[in-house]
Formats: sequence, C-alpha cells, structure tokens
Amino acid sequence: MLVLAIGDLHIPERSVDLPLKFKKLLQPSNKIDQVLCLGNVTQSQSTIEFLKSISLDFQIVKGEFDRDFNLPLSLVFNYDKLKIGILNGFSIIPQNDPLSLLTQARLMDVDILISGGTHKLEAYVLDGKFFINPGSATGVYSTNPLDDEDLNLFNSLINEKKLDLLNKSKNSENEIIGNDNNENDNITDKNKDKETSDINDKSEETSDKNKESEVDKSNDVISKEISTEESNKETTKEDKDVNDTKEIKDNEDEDEIDDDLMEEVVPYISSIPSFCLLDIQGSVCTLYLYTLIDGEVKVDKVTYRKEEK
Repeated sequence: MLVLAIGDLHIPERSVDLPLKFKKLLQPSNKIDQVLCLGNVTQSQSTIEFLKSISLDFQIVKGEFDRDFNLPLSLVFNYDKLKIGILNGFSIIPQNDPLSLLTQARLMDVDILISGGTHKLEAYVLDGKFFINPGSATGVYSTNPLDDEDLNLFNSLINEKKLDLLNKSKNSENEIIGNDNNENDNITDKNKDKETSDINDKSEETSDKNKESEVDKSNDVISKEISTEESNKETTKEDKDVNDTKEIKDNEDEDEIDDDLMEEVVPYISSIPSFCLLDIQGSVCTLYLYTLIDGEVKVDKVTYRKEEK
C-alpha cells in the first residue's frame, strides 16, 4: 500500500502554490492509495481539490492555521500489521519534543506517528516506534521558535557571514587609503621641490627682517596667541563635526552590513520543500523522503520494521 504524507502548505498566505516539480510527480496516476494531509493547507480550495485528485482516500487533520473547525485534531489507521496515527503537532507541548511525541504515540497506541507543524523533515525510531515529519510541501518559513540545533546553526551562519562582510568592508577601505597615500606622496614630493627652490631664492635676500623691533615682536606674539586660541576653538569644532560624521557613517555601514547579512542568511531560515511516501507491506514500512534542493528533486529512503513481541 502506497501512502502520501504531506502538509504545512500555507497557500496562499505564505506560498502561491506547490512547487511545479512536486505537482508533476503527484499527478493522479492511481498509484497512491491514500493521502494523509497534516493540515495548514489554509485558504486554498484548489489545493484541496488537487490533493483529493491524487487518491479517492483523502484524509486531513486540522493545522494550527486552518479555519475549518470541523476538522479532527488526529486520526488513526490500521494497515495490516501496522497502526499509524497522524496529527499536525501544534497541540504537542513542547512542540516536536521526541519524548512528548512518544507519549502521544503511546496514548494513540500506534506504531508510526506522523506529525507536522515544524516545517522540518524528520524520520527516526524511538523506543520501537517510528516518527515521521514530512516537513513543508511548499518550503515556506515557520513561525515556531528555533530549536537548539537550528539556533546554533543560525548563530554560526550569522557570525560567519558578518565576519566575511566586515573583512570585505575593511579591504575596500584599505584600497581607498592606499590610493590616497600614493596621491599624498606625489603631492609631498612636489612640495619638497618647491620648498628647496624657495630656500635658494630666500638665501639671496638681505637680513633686514632680522632687525625688527622688540615692540613689533611683542605685538606678533600677542597676535599669534589670539590666533592660536581661535584656531584651537575652530579645530575642536571641526573634530567634533568629524567625529559626528564618522559615527553616522559607522552606523550606516552597520545598517548596510545587517541588510546584506539578512539577504545572505534568510535562505537558510526558510524550509526545504518536502513530502513523504510510505510503502507499507505487512510489518515493514519503507519511507521515501522527497526534497527539492536547488531546483532538483532528491529522494532518500528509510526502512522501519515493527518489532515482533
């Protein structure tokens, strides 16, 4: 028996439609015996109709964002020697916690528990029971808080991207400073040549200027002191203006880095589009995990065998 597990589409609120390559794979072909939808389809009737067209046996549970309050919160099905339960997962506290899901599986008395809500594709065995999360079929973002694993990954990405952007910014500044220094060196060489010429010219002048009166010298000293005080005031004001301008520029640079950083990291926050197919034969379930990565569909396989008691 072939069963499709799919959910968390969020159409049209967060996505326009299912990925085209997924829709081609899931076109009605009478090969899929049952569709299990984990909810959060939301307000797209055309999507519901498409899912119903895949198989005559269409089952759906209520997702956190579904407005149809008549939908059940959970369902249980028997397949030969396997018993499977489905629910969205928003009612599990803490959400997606393995031990809480194990408790739920025991309460429902199922061998396989399929849950959603986190947009994270998962498949693992715990205490002899098989837990499946088909992820988000559209790969849209989740509003749930990041778990410890995702939070560590997100922080490492942030730090890596931020360091990379800062290094690029510093390299650009160093290139500009290097060009300015070259220009300043050329100007300095020209000034030195001019000064040498001026000294030679001045050496031929008379020393009449050295015979200035003491009164004139005193007046010059007083004038210089006044000029120095005014110059210091102007310099202080200029320094303050320069510091204010630098602070504004630094803030603008930080804002630019933050914007560039989010553009780089956001793709890692969004989920990878995914769904699952369960091939159930007796007490064995072969799980096929479909993901859409870089525009290509990839398939992984996991096999679960119920423990005989």
